[in-house]
Amino acid sequence: MHCPQNECQLARSNNILNATERLIEDQGIVSFRLSQIIQESGCANASFYKLFESKEDLIVCCFLRNATSNHFQEFIDVTPNLSSLDKVLLPIIFTFETLYFSPVFNIVRQVAVNRLVWELASSEKSKIIEHRVNLYWQWIHKFIEDAVSGNELIATELEINELTQGITFYLSGALNAFQSQLIQGSYLQETRLTMFRHLQLLFERYNWITPLTFNQFERIGMKVHLYYQGIKEDINSCQRCLRQKKSNIVY
Repeated sequence: MHCPQNECQLARSNNILNATERLIEDQGIVSFRLSQIIQESGCANASFYKLFESKEDLIVCCFLRNATSNHFQEFIDVTPNLSSLDKVLLPIIFTFETLYFSPVFNIVRQVAVNRLVWELASSEKSKIIEHRVNLYWQWIHKFIEDAVSGNELIATELEINELTQGITFYLSGALNAFQSQLIQGSYLQETRLTMFRHLQLLFERYNWITPLTFNQFERIGMKVHLYYQGIKEDINSCQRCLRQKKSNIVY
């Protein structure tokens, strides 16, 4: 199925995905039916199937329009004087803040990237999610390379790759642990302090000129939070997803 081709289809697609996210929050990601989405969104069957062909398409698109990488360049453009370390923190902080503003994101994030889901989506959607996931990794890698170029980090290419992996693995594990709400609080303790401490332990393995501090972590968090508050009506939209689709890979 094709992405929206005009303003009318964009509005329809956003309505459909808004309805999908509401039903996922109310019923979970397994229970909702396409007929419910069509009814909730007020869309005709023929119009719906021009944009989406399956639940997998809907789940993938909910992930894509909430993807944090949709915002990195805009945030950098409107936020002066970010250090290289600040930028390395952006993918982490944006993920935390996206979950605050769009709680359904963690559910669709976990499910959409499962191979048994994205491979069943339409071919266009499968290609886009593959591009978007790799783009996220490339942003992290680029931010770390920039830190090396800016003399904020001393690291080999191997260490750059390892830290890219470490940040991505850290995010996946930490978010799954906290968002599942299955693990006793005594094991996890206070969320932000616990997540910061483990991030700090990851960063301490590498030769940063200025160590990561909790104040810096919180300062960037507040900037991202205020950015999201300023674009509250446009955090997750098909328009943002399409702009990212048309943009080039960072390299």
